[in-house]
Amino acid sequence: MAINLIKGQRVEIEPNLSLLVVEMGWKVNPNADPPYDLDASTFLLGNSGQIENEADFVFYGSTNIIVINGETRPCSLDKSVIGSIDDLGDDDDDKGEGNEEIEVDLTKTSDSVKEILFTVSIYWDPTNINDPRRKYNFGQVRDAFIQIKNAVTGDVICRYDLDEDFSTDKGVEFGRLYRRGSEWKFQAVGEAHADGLEPICRKYASKFM
Repeated sequence: MAINLIKGQRVEIEPNLSLLVVEMGWKVNPNADPPYDLDASTFLLGNSGQIENEADFVFYGSTNIIVINGETRPCSLDKSVIGSIDDLGDDDDDKGEGNEEIEVDLTKTSDSVKEILFTVSIYWDPTNINDPRRKYNFGQVRDAFIQIKNAVTGDVICRYDLDEDFSTDKGVEFGRLYRRGSEWKFQAVGEAHADGLEPICRKYASKFM
């Protein structure tokens, strides 16, 4: 049975469970004008709390890629994290539903990686002060969640529904997998950032900015 988490709560990942799917989902207003897109990003952090290689920021613009079944996917340097396919819309049926799945193989995770952080941000062009998508925030996002699944069976291990009010924020740290000795745990985070992905990058990837 899946464990429903609250903000800050932690759960252990069973030692024999190494192939995971991290699913993040949400609903946006399908009638928004202009339409807007949410993007999932993953940071593989070292002892310093920062990524140690630029490829360990796995997102839609990653230059480190892998091709699986003919599809190009972003991936981490050690190939333990394979990012979702970004379709620049997330909504194929105009219902406003977004869903991204990230594959994690903990047996491939480099020893230098102590934490895998999963974030979601609203996309807009930061170089364009007139981009109308700047007006959007997580106040227009409903039913956001993150859940960890067994990649082999598809069973949900744990789930965190983000029911906080993020009405002034454009980026949110959803959750993190982190290492304690030989064990891995998952924590529901729910930490928001007003300016989207940029402050998250400053926090976890400052030397590459």
